[in-house]
Amino acid sequence: MPKPTPQKKPKPQKEEAPKLKKPSRIFTEYYSSIILILITALVGAGYLVIKPKIDEYKAIRANSQSIVSNIENEQTYLSGLRRSVSAAQSIAPGVLDKVDQALPRAFSIPDTLVLMNRSAKSSKVEISSIVFSPVADKSKKKSDLQSMQLTLNVKAPNYVALKNFLNTLEVSLRMIDIQMLTVSDFTKDGTNFALQLRTYYYPSADQK
Repeated sequence: MPKPTPQKKPKPQKEEAPKLKKPSRIFTEYYSSIILILITALVGAGYLVIKPKIDEYKAIRANSQSIVSNIENEQTYLSGLRRSVSAAQSIAPGVLDKVDQALPRAFSIPDTLVLMNRSAKSSKVEISSIVFSPVADKSKKKSDLQSMQLTLNVKAPNYVALKNFLNTLEVSLRMIDIQMLTVSDFTKDGTNFALQLRTYYYPSADQK
């Protein structure tokens, strides 16, 4: 019997590998630009979020430094005030009384008349009249140093007596400046002089 002819088995067909999809042309050509845009957007968003916080921090820090500086200034002022108070408390009452006599807190016409009369008697001169004229200065506050102008008509037997009168006023505790001296008349009993003096007073700080 003839041998059967062996049949050839068909070769298995190879499966074709799936084709890879090519990336988008837009992505490949503008890859770097897209990345740059994304980075810029992230940075911009971060800036918008962080910038107000940074500004707030700077404002808080500046305010804190200002408060610290004010506290230090107040401490310095209080320290100086304590030293001033301590120094004032160490001054003897007698010295303060002399200061008040030299620069009173208010001008007193009676006290001034007593001083002028006492000085005139000790110098043997006669005061015939005194005119008081406040010195106006609009640039000064009422609590600043104030002055009063005095115009005197004085009769002295001689120049020595007048000189003694002026010296008595200058060495007195009261602050007095001689502004002007003129001879007004000559008589048998002596010479008449016109004097212009200025004295000062310092009102208390709480006076308005």
